Amino acid sequence: MEGESENAPTQRQEPPVFKAPRLVSRPKPPVQQEEEMGSEIKLGDFEDVHALSVSEARAVVTAVHEARKKKDPENNPLRDRIYNDSITITQFLDYLDNFARYKEEDSLHSIAALFDAHPEISVVEKALLGTLTPDTAEEATTLIPSLNMDEEELQLILDELNKMQDRLR
Repeated sequence: MEGESENAPTQRQEPPVFKAPRLVSRPKPPVQQEEEMGSEIKLGDFEDVHALSVSEARAVVTAVHEARKKKDPENNPLRDRIYNDSITITQFLDYLDNFARYKEEDSLHSIAALFDAHPEISVVEKALLGTLTPDTAEEATTLIPSLNMDEEELQLILDELNKMQDRLR
């Protein structure tokens, strides 16, 4: 027994191999679709969402804000917090008032009717035309490259839009 232990090769213990802990990180977001406003509109996740011009957004936000102010706080579970008059909301409403080109409800309805007569204009293009209000068809196609309309017809639409602007009244 003693002789066997002397002849047996001594087994050397290997030092333990250091293994770094598994990295814990946030899951990677899914690959997003390309978003681009070029000759072809690519909106990614917002493809099927209805776009609003600043004037339309102003009308919606103002109507909701005013309706909430009129609610009776006693019949509401939020009590007196039905509407929010924080500085952020006030600044947001001021922004919408400053940049809305069409403030009259009649103007917004007329614009909607004008655009409804031209189904070749996409919802996004309508919102952009209503917000940017270019003066010429050339300017419009430069700002909105996806507009594929006859320049004369586009100019007629732009002239009508410019007539309805509240800033010119």
